[in-house]
Amino acid sequence: MLRCVLQDVEGQTILLPRLLKLNVNIDEGVPADSLYAVFPYTPTAESAKITLYDDEKPVFDGVVDEEEHARGADGDYLKISARSIAARLLDNEAQPCSYDHPSLSLIYERYAKPFGVIPDNSGDAVFFGEQSVPKGASCWRVLKQFCNACYSSVPRISSVGVLHPKGIRRDSVTAFGAGGVPYTALHEVKKRCEEISAVYVKTSNAGSYTLPIRNAEAQGRGIRRERYLNAVLTESPMRCADAMIANGKKKAYAVRLRCPSCLLGREGDSATLDDPLLGTRDDLYISAVHYRMTKDGAYSDVVLKRRTG
Repeated sequence: MLRCVLQDVEGQTILLPRLLKLNVNIDEGVPADSLYAVFPYTPTAESAKITLYDDEKPVFDGVVDEEEHARGADGDYLKISARSIAARLLDNEAQPCSYDHPSLSLIYERYAKPFGVIPDNSGDAVFFGEQSVPKGASCWRVLKQFCNACYSSVPRISSVGVLHPKGIRRDSVTAFGAGGVPYTALHEVKKRCEEISAVYVKTSNAGSYTLPIRNAEAQGRGIRRERYLNAVLTESPMRCADAMIANGKKKAYAVRLRCPSCLLGREGDSATLDDPLLGTRDDLYISAVHYRMTKDGAYSDVVLKRRTG
């Protein structure tokens, strides 16, 4: 059962009445997740934070962006719009500076920890180069720039405020289809325009882009989309070529399912699919969950992508 707890600016905690409407959007491609909820009118002081629970498990913890007390012919309502804790990194500008050989722990301490973000257990790492923080850069941009350079990945702050510098990758598996989570609609999307067939790498100042990193599987299917990478630059190491190919492969395939159930908290799960049309797939993961609940019912729109790396 879903329930919401509100915290106001005076530090008071309020268990809100039953939800009348709820929209939650969780997507690895968007830095901050979002929540929109409607309740029967509840008197409150100015709202500051909201937490959504599925039974006793928190599935969304965020800061309130907008609060509306509404009266209409059909009743009185409290409406809350919120974003997850990652919004604080987006909304705050970082002080301009530069770093020589910054570590994840340093970047976390300065740009994520002050906003209540919790680290995962992925350990520490050092980027062996320089990182500049220009005027106008958000704290999120600094964190993303570090993870791109150090891990060749995009960081993810979960809907409950946990930092995953390499993205969320859980050990748990969610099965869809026969014997698993049922769904009422399925869409498989293939985007050949996203795949990269080869990356040509420059490895020395005196040389040219002569080292090819090929995606033989894409080339074998007649795809030709080539890129060039200057690996002499400290922010573009050799492993970026593999990451470019892997990211293209991930973007090129998706399965969208509509499930008549709540799947909040499953993002990052490995996923299997057993479908009469597509057959059996076990190389997928849940990249997005969009949950909708109204008086007419509830469902989750789930996006599955290919697991790479």
